[in-house]
Amino acid sequence: MKSKLLCGGIGMMAVGAVLVVMYFTSGPKPGVGNLSVRVVAKEKVITGAYKTYGIKDAPLPMWLAKTIFHNGATERITELKVRYRVPEYADWSSWHDYVAVDPDQTVVDLYYPIFTSSCAKLTSRAPAELQMQTEYVDGAGKKHQASETRQIWMLDRHEFIFSDLTSEERTASFQDENTYAPLLAAWVSRGDDVVSRLASIANKKAGGLGAASNDESCIKVMASLYEIMRTIHISYQHPPALIDASLSYDIKLVQSLQYPRDTIQKRSGTCIDLAILYAAMLNSVDIQPYLVVIDGHCFPMARTPSGKLIGVEATGVGDGYAKSMGFVQAVESATKTWQKVVPSGRVVLVDLRQDWTSGIPNPELEPLPPNILEEWGIMALVDTPANGTVVPAVTPPTTVPPAPLPEVPQPAPGPPAPTVVIEGRWAYSLTALNGRVVNGQLDVRRYRGGLRMIATASYPMQGRDGMMHRFREKNYFQGLMQGQNVVAVCNSAAYTMDGVRVPSQGLPLRLYLVLGDGGRTMQGRVSNSMGMNVPIRMLKK
Repeated sequence: MKSKLLCGGIGMMAVGAVLVVMYFTSGPKPGVGNLSVRVVAKEKVITGAYKTYGIKDAPLPMWLAKTIFHNGATERITELKVRYRVPEYADWSSWHDYVAVDPDQTVVDLYYPIFTSSCAKLTSRAPAELQMQTEYVDGAGKKHQASETRQIWMLDRHEFIFSDLTSEERTASFQDENTYAPLLAAWVSRGDDVVSRLASIANKKAGGLGAASNDESCIKVMASLYEIMRTIHISYQHPPALIDASLSYDIKLVQSLQYPRDTIQKRSGTCIDLAILYAAMLNSVDIQPYLVVIDGHCFPMARTPSGKLIGVEATGVGDGYAKSMGFVQAVESATKTWQKVVPSGRVVLVDLRQDWTSGIPNPELEPLPPNILEEWGIMALVDTPANGTVVPAVTPPTTVPPAPLPEVPQPAPGPPAPTVVIEGRWAYSLTALNGRVVNGQLDVRRYRGGLRMIATASYPMQGRDGMMHRFREKNYFQGLMQGQNVVAVCNSAAYTMDGVRVPSQGLPLRLYLVLGDGGRTMQGRVSNSMGMNVPIRMLKK
């Protein structure tokens, strides 16, 4: 049988960006077989981010299952249809239709479930069943129907995992261990009255300043937000399950995250809980918030009106009493941590506002009475004059040493680190889904503090008509360099066959690369929104 390859290069062959349908070379199959069906499902559903699963263009491709169909028959299969549901949590999806599946052809279908709000009410882990139904017509005109099920787990609304990649899929990149880090945005409440009221009180204590007007006012309000966490005795709680006191969480374990209101009520939380609360209060007073995720730790960061990034070590609240850090100390501590981790590249900066607007919204939370802060005893602490028991209010400083912008700082002491020049032309080589090696080039230049990259390739390939064609592709990436790591996204691409434009699918493409050999090589993976993920290597020309 003739080889029928219809995809190639970094966007086409590697990750199926042009067609969901892929062709593979193989020998003749004996007899007339049926369509083979294989369902792959993710084991856990993060219900706190349940809305993101149904958004195909979200920052993360949150498909729950994929069904791989392969026509091992000698005749064409037609009218292939497939649909899915998760009883109690997601109704039947619409039918996904495929007009025809030729012999030796493989089709990969992805399921993005639209979950109901009942997911946000789960307070304990629950088993669920993923159901798939399919039907098709074989070459003899006979209609077939089939179904499969997979057991999955609905995590409770507080549970969180940092990555769903298997050990085989992960590279040495820190980002592979934190693929789900942007989903933390779902826990940072934007419109919770409890958070807004507490942040408003802190803003008034700072003099009712407009935090977005200038850096001085912004820093004063940031200090007041931190001080009110100390005033109401919010304390840092180290997870008792972790033996290593230097870690605030273990990336390999399921994390139990609190929403900001929970931390206010309990007046304690892990590093992530405290960072989430502080970030939510920042946003409430119109200060742009971020979360910094590093090995075993998380802290909040703010962008001032002038564009400076200022980190705050939220665990500095300590025990909520005399052992806690002042605001200036908390900023200095976060600054030292930031300067240490940026050169290593083992850091993810979560842009909360960007993630909220691009597909990671908050789940619904139960309404609380207007006087809930009084019921929780919060207002009694806020209104109590300073004495020997309550941490006295601290006058917010007018100046605070700002954390550096996300650029690699020079290490000290010792000789300066060699400058890595990433700009220029790179030759890339990737291994496509069918094992074929594809070569191309990547042109890199810096642009407005980030990177602009264009990946191009040209290659001959056999089309569905059995003839050889010339394929060309151009993929436009935008990204960031964080230490030795490069992370980039492609939302725009141009593909042609024999000079004729062909459509692009599967965008966005994502590149995760790690620099090596003093900046002469890069390696990592490239993936797309359809769940494809293949290795790629680059060499500086």
